[in-house]
Amino acid sequence: MNICGVIAEYDPFHKGHERHLRSAREKTGADFIVCVMSGSFTQRGMPALLPPHARADMALRCGADVALQLPYAFSVREAEYFALGGAAILNALGCVTHLSFGSETDDLTLLQTAARLLETPDEAMESAIQAGLAKGLSFAAAQGQAVAKRLKVPVDTLDAPNTALALSYLRALIRLDSRIIPVPVLRETDYHAGELDALPSASAVRSAILRGDWAGVRKAIPENALPVLEEAIRNGLCPPDSLDILLRHKLLISTPEEIARWPGISEGLEMRILKAAESAVSREALVDAVKTRRYTRGRISRALCHGVMGVTKADLPPLPASARILGFRESARPLLRQMQKHTQKNGFTLYARPAKEETAILDCRADDLWRVAAGLPRGETYRLQPVIIEE
Repeated sequence: MNICGVIAEYDPFHKGHERHLRSAREKTGADFIVCVMSGSFTQRGMPALLPPHARADMALRCGADVALQLPYAFSVREAEYFALGGAAILNALGCVTHLSFGSETDDLTLLQTAARLLETPDEAMESAIQAGLAKGLSFAAAQGQAVAKRLKVPVDTLDAPNTALALSYLRALIRLDSRIIPVPVLRETDYHAGELDALPSASAVRSAILRGDWAGVRKAIPENALPVLEEAIRNGLCPPDSLDILLRHKLLISTPEEIARWPGISEGLEMRILKAAESAVSREALVDAVKTRRYTRGRISRALCHGVMGVTKADLPPLPASARILGFRESARPLLRQMQKHTQKNGFTLYARPAKEETAILDCRADDLWRVAAGLPRGETYRLQPVIIEE
């Protein structure tokens, strides 16, 4: 039996995601697709627009069979750990045979060669990275330039957003010594495209939702997922600026020593943030004032998210120990039982509600913070059951 894993955010799930799931099933001959999905906060360090169970519901109606939640400690991380967290969960299930991901190139030989070089760099590679850092590049940019030069390919071949994440997935499989087979699916549209086309970007769909462009939204969202999206909108969304006031307050009361303990903060970055916070009146303005070639928007945004969440470097584990079951199709119930039986043996926990799970503390806090930012009552996360799609 072939089981294909997918690691995603689905904020929101749109027709491009539907196409990927369809392609993944065709390429792998998958009997089931298991999605590991971000929770209330995303890799860019922002609250998701839609809550996790709604996004899982959309995916399950459009091609996924099981939806699990990627813990906060990995969903709000740089690509290396975002990918490692998702791959580790899929690996822990004991039944996943393939991992499918989008990439601007589907040359698997090139991707695997680059991933091995990145994961185990030799002395020449290390020297090239250090030379890039000395020029003021971020570590990711210096690393990308070094590997592109080594493999004699244009830099933009490997630094496109999905390709960079694809390399992180491949590195994660190497690090885990996993037998899961990687399967890239060629992405032909711009990851950050602002227009709503046949296969839109998630950012374009979010923008359309926030500005009330319902005609555009309906063109971008699969028909089966539209009722879920509409209900989520009625129940309350979390706009991107919803935590700005909390962030400004956090920076007002935090000492440099406290900020230095946030993940992503090093080399005196805390002082740069505090200086910028004196005049910045929004999160976006703050990030704009702090970012440099070395400190990217993503890194700064994630650090600020951790700060508002009250997360320190010591709170982030090396690998996930559990994952929440967000939902499943009724036909996948036997698979879910098989996964639970296997994970119980290796000490990994699959749970439906987080009431008794110590490993879910950060996720519960993130869910409650999301609801505060969305103007909703707290505590709902403890009551929510998995979404079950009847056949």
